[in-house]
Amino acid sequence: MINDPISIMKHTIVDNGIIDLERNPFAHESWVAQSFGFTTKRQGQIENLFGQSVENILMTQPDNENRYVAFIAIRWGFASINNGKLVPSEKWVNRNLFDGHGQPLLQKSLN
Repeated sequence: MINDPISIMKHTIVDNGIIDLERNPFAHESWVAQSFGFTTKRQGQIENLFGQSVENILMTQPDNENRYVAFIAIRWGFASINNGKLVPSEKWVNRNLFDGHGQPLLQKSLN
């Protein structure tokens, strides 16, 4: 957690993504601090996790495999938990429009 008031002002919910355990049960303190994006490799791995229960994903070893992939996908808004299962979000369906941190890609104007 960021304790410095000036640092708090520089960081927003968007910067940190979804990291609370209620909405992202896969969150891990060291992963939050790393702030890595949702890479192409991880995007390829997430499809096998959609539809799986939170409990099943949490039991998978090692932690940095399925649990980390689910964490990153939820953190940046590409997935969520619905009825105890990992499900794709609208952002996932339109992932070509977003960067690895879930931010919209800038559209080049056609002038």
